[in-house]
Parts: sequence; structure tokens; C-alpha cells
Amino acid sequence: MNERNAAGAEPLLSVRDLSVEIAGPDGFIEPVRGVSFDLRRGESLALVGESGCGKSLTAMALMRLLPENARIRSGEVRLAGRELLTLPEREMAPVRGGGIAVIFQEPATSFNPVMTVGEQIVEMIRAHSTLSHEAARQEAVRWLARTGVPEPERRFSSFPHELSGGLKQRAMIAMALSAKPAVVIADEPTTALDVTVQAQILKLLAELRREAQLTLLLITHDLALLPGTVERVALMYAGQIVESAPTAAFFAGPLHPYGAALLRAVPKGEAKSAETPRAARRLFALEGTVPKIGRGFHGCAFASRCEARRAACGQGSPALKDVSACAGEPHWVRCFAAAPRGAENVERAKKARIASCPPEEESARNQAQARTDALREAASAAPEESPASAPILSAEHLTVDVPGRGFIRRQPGKTLIRDVSFELRRGETLALVGESGSGKTTAAMAALGLLPPYLSVAGTVTLAGGAQPAASPRSQAFRKAVQIVFQDPFSSLDPRMTVRALLDEPFSALMPEMMSCERLERMKALLAETGLEASALERYPHEFSGGQRQRIAIARALAAEPRVIVCDEPTSALDVSVQAQILNLLMRLKVERGLSYLLITHNFGVVEFAADRIAVMKDGRIVETGPARDVLEHPETAYAKMLLASVPRL
Repeated sequence: MNERNAAGAEPLLSVRDLSVEIAGPDGFIEPVRGVSFDLRRGESLALVGESGCGKSLTAMALMRLLPENARIRSGEVRLAGRELLTLPEREMAPVRGGGIAVIFQEPATSFNPVMTVGEQIVEMIRAHSTLSHEAARQEAVRWLARTGVPEPERRFSSFPHELSGGLKQRAMIAMALSAKPAVVIADEPTTALDVTVQAQILKLLAELRREAQLTLLLITHDLALLPGTVERVALMYAGQIVESAPTAAFFAGPLHPYGAALLRAVPKGEAKSAETPRAARRLFALEGTVPKIGRGFHGCAFASRCEARRAACGQGSPALKDVSACAGEPHWVRCFAAAPRGAENVERAKKARIASCPPEEESARNQAQARTDALREAASAAPEESPASAPILSAEHLTVDVPGRGFIRRQPGKTLIRDVSFELRRGETLALVGESGSGKTTAAMAALGLLPPYLSVAGTVTLAGGAQPAASPRSQAFRKAVQIVFQDPFSSLDPRMTVRALLDEPFSALMPEMMSCERLERMKALLAETGLEASALERYPHEFSGGQRQRIAIARALAAEPRVIVCDEPTSALDVSVQAQILNLLMRLKVERGLSYLLITHNFGVVEFAADRIAVMKDGRIVETGPARDVLEHPETAYAKMLLASVPRL
């Protein structure tokens, strides 16, 4: 893929046929295979795709920062005409930071926790300049101010843990730019941030691009971030770029089946269709995961997941070809079914793909549609809960305080949430939304009685008519009826326990009278219900993908046969395709089991798709609540309007 002549300028960063291989127990795999792209000064390009497609490994290969068991097998990387892959390490070291800088996904783990933020920026500046410490200090303060950090002089002396997530990310950007690099790689820079901070960071990057002709390589799996942020998109799958196009052309209609599938999986506003009961709604879900490709692989890596596959897909590897059919920006696609871009040709290719679809795929789609229809009928037949019906779970006047501490140097107390009340009705999904630190998770944990004992908790929690003080321990019946699914399944599942042991915990703790043989059958049924094989029982969490681990976490929550499940950011760590699978699973279980969900999230696409009612939190209080449609379409408070205005849209 050579775009140099198309743009009429020499690239600042040129990557040609880059391949990386990793030694594994079963031989070598190639997570990056023949990747090529160009970036000119001031340009921006996004590498997008699911986890495991090779995005971050490509970026690390550019800087020669690969894991110990990985090596660059072939390729060229030129920065301003200088070949980087053959440089001696002593010459490559100044390139890192000064030539190519990285903004990492999680700044909390990227900063040194025992050094102030300012001194770490000074260290970066002095490593790539001849400035004195005092001059570097003044430069660091200027960069903190330029990246929007308030009170930069004071924040210079702050330690990383004293900054919020958004401020840490701004400080990370300041550190990356302080060495005045030629290229900046932003590796998932907004994944852990709420929508308002996310919008601030994207606006900051756009301003810096305009002011300093910043050359940006953005790595992300969030497609909604791309419009208005980058000029071109390169879609990766199984180590290869399978489509590369101007951003507007890509979103107007991706020509590779993988790109089309990812866009179909994104929750969109039309999910609020009044004709379909909310519990029966389904997202398009791209089943399966990105395969690990070894040496000598022959064929199309996406064929096993592709609805448009044909005989040729298993017989040879498609080449990357320009299908733009015009004199403008090229549109590269790696697919046998790709045709030159144009309404007639695209429609012809679409009909050809449908005609070439094997009968078994058509049958699978019919079965999926039948399941959706059955869910729609079940949801339509289910009696609607009236607003006056008794809630299954409610919290009244929840207040959580951090007591003051210290004798010699007294630290004042702090209120985390104050006078928070909410109700969750049977079969309902209530979404708690708000910025990070607004008190969403604290309110949910207070209702469940899961806060640490040093916190002061007041208020009342009622489960199915039985009220108790929020500060009192929860009974076994309460713990059976209310379960939780956490944000990161890898952290919430003990890595030393098999799936059998993980699923057995709820039975041992909450249903000890159940016989072991019955437990085993229930475990197998839970795995089947959540889309996993019974063979998963003897495996460990690290042997599963992120989506599979979240299914295991959901199965564990279901083991106690709860009536309420608290979902704390259940899809924020997942790719868009896996997110669709998990959301569909949760909606199906909601209908089949009559579950109620308390959904904590900052993803408004998920809220639009799944929530029946919304409660908006700010500074530890609920500032607005109401039916989802009303809050989303006609917010009343300025804060809710600001949140919705910050949501990135396709």
C-alpha cells in the first residue's frame, strides 16, 4: 500500500511490510503481518480493530519496544527518511521521546508513583535538550498549562495519585509533547475516561495538531472517536491492514466485511425504536475472536467469521487493492469480494456476497432471527410494571462519609455521596450515569453493603419490602437475591481457581445444602446459558478471551438465582463486537429470568440500548432521573445536557 504519490508529499513516517513474530509453546505466531502505511507531517491516522489484531504491537515495533519473546521478522520503518530498525541502540534511544512519543492508555501505571509529575516532565525535557534544570522546569510548567492542567505551578509538585484520571492523561500528553517529537502515538488514550474528559482530551489533541502540526497515530477500538479526530482509518485484523480509507469514506460504507460488521455492532440511537420492546432488542454480534496466525498461513484470516465468504477465501490470501475508482484519496481493501467504490459496484458486490453465502450461514441467520422474534413475543406478553408497583430494590437517603483522621496533623472528613435515593422495579434496567468520581459505584456498593468498614454509612435499603439500615450487614437471603458483575473480569476472577471452583463458590456460600452432583449439572447449565462449553470447567481465567471471562463472571452471578444484578461498567473493557455479545446476553437473560439490572456506566451507547430509566449523578447526588427516552432526548439539567453533548457519535 503506497500512498506517497497520491498525496504528493514525502511521508514523515513510512512503514513498509512490517512483520513481527512471537515464539510460543506451539511454535511461532505472527501478530503483525506485512503492515504498510505512510504518515505525512500534520496528518492523523487511526489503527482500529479488536483486541489481539496487532494494533499496539505495531506501535511498539515502531519504537523497538517489543516483549522479550517477540522480534521484528522483516520490514522497514523510516522517520524523516532515517531507517530505525537498523539503528544501534545508542542512536535509537533518543528517537524514543524525541522522534516518536507515546501517550499510553493508563497514565496511572505510566507515571513513576514516587516522583512528582513535574519532575518527570523535566526529566523528559532534559533527556532531549541541553536546557538547565530551572529552564526545563519553566518549560514543563508551560506544557502543563498548554495541555489544560489548571494551576500548573501547583500541579507541577503533585504526585500522580493526587491527580484525577483526566488530569493524569493531560499531564501524560504534556510529558509526551515536551520533547517536541516528530510523531505522537496515542494508544487508547481515552478508554478509561468518562465522556466529558474524553471529549476534552480529543479536543486538546485536535488543537495541538492545528497549532503545532502534530503528526498523530491513534490506536483505538472505539469507532465513535474517529470522526473529527483523524483524517484516515486503517482497519486491522489478525495482524494485517484489511482496509485503509479516508475517515468519511470509511464511515460512509466500509467495503471490507469486517469493517461493516464492526459498525453494525455499535449501539446506535435507532435502538430506541418504539415498535420493539426494550428487553427484546438485539445488537448485531460478530461471533468468535481474532485468530492467532502462524507461519505459512494461507487464506483469508477473517473467512471463518465472514458472512460473505466464498471458495476462494480458503485457497489464497487476498491482496490489498485500491478500489476508490476515482482520482481522489485511495481506498484500500483486502478482500476477494471488494469492488471499485461507487453505488452500482457496491450494490453489485453486496448482492454477490448474499448470493455466495453458504446455506448453513443462511440457516444460522434464520435461527438467530427466530430467537429474536421469540424474545420480542416474550417481552410483549410480559406484563408491564406500572409506575406505582412496588420496587424490588430501593435505597433511601444514602449518605457515605469518610471520617476525619490524624491527631497531630488532622485530616478533615469528606462526604462521598449525600441523600441518594433510587428505586429499581421488577424487570427494569436503571442506569446510573455521571462523570468519574460522581458517586455511582459508591452508591451501588452502599446499597449492597460492600463498602469498607472505615466509611460511615447512613440511610435505608429495602429488598422486596424488607427494609434495613444501610450500615447493617446483609443477610444470606439478600446476598442471594442481589449479585454483581464487575468491570474487569480478569481482576474479579481468582487466577488460581478453575472455572469449576469459581462457579462452585456461590453454591458453597449461599446454597450449602445442594448435592455435589446437582451442583455440577447446574454449572454446566449456567455455562450453556451464557454461551460457553462444558469443557470450560477445568480451565483457568487466563485461558479465555475478555468476552469469555465476562460470560464466566455473569454465570457466577447467575448461580445464586438472583433477582437483581448490579452491572458495574460490564462492557467498558471490551471491544465493540464483544460488547454486543455481552449486551445481547444480558438482555436475553433479563427476559428469560425476569431479572432487574442496576447498570453503572459512562457509555451512553449502552444506556440508549439497554436502560429503561436513568439517574444522573453529580458530586455525590442524583441531579436528574426519569424514563430513558425523556432524559436522553429532553434533559432538564445543565449537567445532563453537558454530558449528552460530550458523547461521541457516529
